[in-house]
Parts: sequence; C-alpha cells; structure tokens
Amino acid sequence: MARRKGGRRIKRKTQKVTDTAESTTDIPPRAFVFSKGAVPGKLKALVENLKRVLSPNTATALRAQKRNKLRDFVDVAGMLHVSFFLIVSATDKNSYLRLVRCPRGPTLTFRITSFSLGSDIASAQRKPYSAGHSVWQSAPLLILSNFDKSVQHEALSATMLQNLFPTLNVATARLASFRRVVLVHQLPAAEGGGCELRQYVIKAAPTGVSKGVKRLVRGDKLPSLGRYSDMAEYLTRKGYSSESGAETDEEDKTELPQDYLHGRNTRSQQRVSIKLHEVGPRMSLALLKVEEGLCDGATLYHALVSKTEEEAAAIAERVEARAALKAERKQQQQLNVERKGLVTRKA
Repeated sequence: MARRKGGRRIKRKTQKVTDTAESTTDIPPRAFVFSKGAVPGKLKALVENLKRVLSPNTATALRAQKRNKLRDFVDVAGMLHVSFFLIVSATDKNSYLRLVRCPRGPTLTFRITSFSLGSDIASAQRKPYSAGHSVWQSAPLLILSNFDKSVQHEALSATMLQNLFPTLNVATARLASFRRVVLVHQLPAAEGGGCELRQYVIKAAPTGVSKGVKRLVRGDKLPSLGRYSDMAEYLTRKGYSSESGAETDEEDKTELPQDYLHGRNTRSQQRVSIKLHEVGPRMSLALLKVEEGLCDGATLYHALVSKTEEEAAAIAERVEARAALKAERKQQQQLNVERKGLVTRKA
C-alpha cells in the first residue's frame, strides 16, 4: 500500500514512458499494416493480404479507427518492438503505399499503379494452391532483383525492404522453415521503372520415381490396389504427378541437405524438384517520394519534382525553422504546466 503523509496519498508508481527508440536486440523486425483515411473495399482487402506477406511478424488483428492518429501507432510501437509501418491510402485519382521506418523515418511513398489480390490470382489459376495455416508461421525469404545500388533512391528502397524482413542466418537456419518467397523486381527505366512484388509458396516434390511411389512417400493415406494384381504393378506404372504432366528441367532439381516434411514428406539426401506456387498479392509500385522524417520532413527525392541546390537549401531552412518553433512551443507548454502545478500546491 502507498504511504500516506498528511492525509494525502503519495503516488509511487507511474506509467512508464514509451520507448520508441530502435531496438538493438535479436527480436525480428515487426510491422504495423493499416489503412489511413477513406479507402475502398479492394484496398482494405489488400491490407489484409499485406499482413499475410509480413506474417508472422505483424499484428494480423490490428484495426485502425477513424479517430486514430499516426502518433497513436508511434506511441505503442516501441513497447511492441514495431519498427515499420505500411500505410495504405487513396485519393480520387490514385492509391498509395507508404513504407515508414519508426520512429524517426525515413518515409518512402509508392504509387500503387496496379494490384491483384490473392483471391484474384487463385481464380485465374487452373489448379489454385490453398495455403495452410503453417505456411504463415515462418517469415518468407526476400529476393531483391535488379536494384541499382549506385542510384540513391533505389539503394534506399532496397535497404528498407531488406530491413523489413528478418535476417537469414545460414548457419542456424532450418530448411523446413523456408515456406514462402517474396520477390521484388526493379524494372529498368526503359520499361517504365517502378518495381513488381510477387509472393510464392515453396513446394518440394520427389523426382525420378513413378507416381505410385510418390503417393506412398507422401504418406497421407493408403492407395487403392484393387485394380492391380500385385504391388509391383502399382509401383512401376507410368505417369507423373506434376502440374505440367512431366518432370521438371534438371536445373529445377536438387538434393535436400535436411528433411523438408511439408506436403510430400521429402527427406534428407532425397532428390526433389522445386516448384513455386503464386499465392499473391501481386503489386506494381512506383516510387514517388522519399521524406527524411516520419511522414514529414525534408524531401530527399521526388519523381515528379526536381529542385536546384539553392531551392533544396531554402526548403531545409524552412523545415529547421518550423522544427525549432515547435520545440520552443513545447518547452513553453511544459513551463506553463510546471507553473500551474506550483500555484495549485500553494493553494
């Protein structure tokens, strides 16, 4: 119980100040994915698809309310070790995706030129793949393609995307945890620029054996042998179980260094063919703007506006002056609060 002095309770326990500093622990990067403002139903579905891309290191049940401000998410980000925000918004003409590093920036604003949901991709496939719950319980592998590190905004985009996903430790990684691949390909300027995002599920199927042997290795259920005179006839029958109806090319085959007990129950040292099944979403993004701070601050890059060094320096001065004025007002407010507290205690 709190000790009383002079008939008044002395408060000992106060709420801890939220630490929004970047964590230096081994906790994998976490992200909030939410929409801001009025967005159509298709974009709300895209938000849910993006949560699946970042699973399991995101809050899948997060729901942003109209009254929520960006500061509300920043205040809880440090406590939950959240270091990135993915914010989807829309105007009358375009849709946008902002990739934000919390709490100090930078902010990358992409224009969503086109996108397809996972349900759209499944409806267009002849044999759509239904991803089970376990597929989303491990982080995906990230593959960055054609990013030019000599171009400043492309190098920054690649770095932000790399930090968005956990770092892969080859020495301690388990092969069974590799269930998905996220591919981000930067298009050359001759093809319009921008980048393409795709997500695939990894499947490993035994190769070099008949269809009957594959079913036995899979081990999900016993096959029906009523049509065969003996077991050898079932095992040596012809046929393939791949989607294309034939074996894959040699460059798609490999020998597993570890067990990969997903789907076909493939074991270590077994020769398998690797297949990728696209599960969505599919997005085409164009980098529009790079800001120095958290959705604010000096504009480091703009795809539609180019400034001279003098104009950039003038803008930087205005930003610094505005930040100094904001700090001065905050300090004055703190002094006013302390002064009012003294007056109240004297009374």
